[in-house]
Amino acid sequence: MNTDLKKLAKMAVNRLSSGFWRDEQNKRDAALAILAVKGADTAAAKNMMVANTKQQITAATNPEDEAMYLRAKNIFLSGNSDNALSALIDQEKLKTMDDSARQRYIFDLSAKLQEFRERFTKEQQFNCQTTMSM
Repeated sequence: MNTDLKKLAKMAVNRLSSGFWRDEQNKRDAALAILAVKGADTAAAKNMMVANTKQQITAATNPEDEAMYLRAKNIFLSGNSDNALSALIDQEKLKTMDDSARQRYIFDLSAKLQEFRERFTKEQQFNCQTTMSM
């Protein structure tokens, strides 16, 4: 527990010293300027950007979930979202489980997949809004 807290603190110090927050603010300002010119709702966009920043920090602390999200994102982009759950299931892990553990695993995975789908949808919506045609 103590080492986890130290690890998180070290990551926070690294974000501060690397200019992470300054870069995030610059990205937000640029995106909000684009949205303001287009007449979009900048308050909602700002909330999405804050959520995105939180997601980046969460991804850094949990790389396994982030790797799984990237796999799910590729599935969504390929148009095979109907088969996303079966594509994300770790078959080797599933073979070692009893029936109740399998059910729990699939239920938890489907809940994660739903979160991933919502995150993907928000990212796609935000990317469409901030992309400027040149």
